[in-house]
Amino acid sequence: MYPTPFRVIIGDMPLFDVIFVLPYPFADHPSFPEGLLKKALEASGFSVGIIETPSWQKKEAFQGLGRPRLFFAIISGPVDSLVLNYTANRKRRKEDLYQWGGKAFFDGTPLSVAHKIRPDRTVIVFANRLREAFKGVPIVIGGIEASLRLFAHYDFLEDRIRRSILLDSRAAIAVTGMGERQLVALARSCREGIPLEEAALQGTARVCAGPPDGQETVILPSLEEVQHDPVRLLDAQVLIEKARLAGKRLAQGQGGRYIVAEPSEVYSRSDLDSIYGRPYRRSHLDRKALSPALQMNLFSIDTHRGCGGGCAFCAIGVHQGKGVISRARESIVGEARGLMRHPRWRGFISDLGGPSAEMYGMDCGEGSCVRGSCLFPKVCPRLPPVRSFVELLREIRALSGIQKVFLGSGIRYDLFLNHPDLLKEILIYHVGRFLRIAPEHTQGTVLSLMRKPPFESLKAFVRLFQRVSRGLSRPVELRPYLIVGHPGETPVDVREMASRLKALSLPATDVQIFTPTPGTLATAMYYAEMAPDRRPIPVEKRISALVERKALLTGA
Repeated sequence: MYPTPFRVIIGDMPLFDVIFVLPYPFADHPSFPEGLLKKALEASGFSVGIIETPSWQKKEAFQGLGRPRLFFAIISGPVDSLVLNYTANRKRRKEDLYQWGGKAFFDGTPLSVAHKIRPDRTVIVFANRLREAFKGVPIVIGGIEASLRLFAHYDFLEDRIRRSILLDSRAAIAVTGMGERQLVALARSCREGIPLEEAALQGTARVCAGPPDGQETVILPSLEEVQHDPVRLLDAQVLIEKARLAGKRLAQGQGGRYIVAEPSEVYSRSDLDSIYGRPYRRSHLDRKALSPALQMNLFSIDTHRGCGGGCAFCAIGVHQGKGVISRARESIVGEARGLMRHPRWRGFISDLGGPSAEMYGMDCGEGSCVRGSCLFPKVCPRLPPVRSFVELLREIRALSGIQKVFLGSGIRYDLFLNHPDLLKEILIYHVGRFLRIAPEHTQGTVLSLMRKPPFESLKAFVRLFQRVSRGLSRPVELRPYLIVGHPGETPVDVREMASRLKALSLPATDVQIFTPTPGTLATAMYYAEMAPDRRPIPVEKRISALVERKALLTGA
């Protein structure tokens, strides 16, 4: 079940069909994108080579495996590189949990940008180095960084609008979404001699000379329009969301050319069962040591993809989509049994869930729905109940050899308001000292712009939690995730939030400053200083003022 990876090159002959290039150690694990994509290609008969943590300042670092038969694929990781490299107040992070020892710098000393293991805008930097190393080599980009930066987008580090990552990287094609099926289809097309630039597959994007014809194409405000008028970025983001929900093609003019994104690839339950049902070593390639990220997720299980929450600030929905796709229970149980054969297994599953854990089984199947959120402004009546997730927890918990199943993923507390029995079961069996929820805020105006439930829902849940937790044999505390500085917030809102949290006896220990992540609706509101209906809203952009707001909540 745990074969030794093949990583040898003989002479000048290319031994790999596809070569992955990553800024961090490869993880053969189903919760990491590179693990899923490698297994998908190999299951279809393609060989895959790995270049990990290259010294990206030199082209020679990218030449160790030679030239691939088909293409290079750049995988920047499960988080945008700038979000990983910088805090919300634009300070460089000193650690990167995906690297060996959690170190963000090659020599452990942050002397200059040149020493950073993960370069800023990783996809662009790696693509430039690959072209230096191999003239004319085909390059495929993908992952969350490519998905978020596909069209004209706001870059918070440079405080300006940047053009598409496709143009800056000069890649042949971009894969949007998770991408297993698309990457396999691209490899097959390339093997048949079809240039990547001509592969107009669902779930991909490319550069074209002009916009496609037909009513199924939505034309976005151009790069030049967005650069001239911030409101046009907001208009574009609203159009992007509506078009993706309706399954339409998107096109945006940029400097005389067009970025054309095909409709999202539609995955099924059987697709996920096949993808996650393959054997994963749950380790790095050739080291016994684990990065902190892999250590934390070593025995986690993904139950589904997609999130119906539609939160305005969240990148997960942009990347995975709104529609929930759940794996079959038999597939998940099979993966749980497989964990017991791992040499590091000690009986504990660190996480069983997805973007929102209890959305497992909430596969709506309503393909024509154009609601931006299944839960806002109120829960959709077509949404299945949370009972499927609890039934899954019971089945996994009953397996011989499993001592405890933790919930590391977040939960939507509003979905439990009518199910106190299910909440009690989770508190008894599936949490440690804390139950973490994500109200994000308490003030109505901000919550509405976030697409989060109203404060009354939080109050009701706290009352429910207090009633249920009184009967527990051990104490469990509520810990809320909170955001300050989201578009629409005022200093008065923060002071009132502090008061409301205190009244509910909720600690403000997990507070973050809003980060304008590219490609999200909240970031478009931040840049335009307007709500989606073009209503002006307050937006605080001074870092010093945002730090003060955070301190007001945390007391630090």
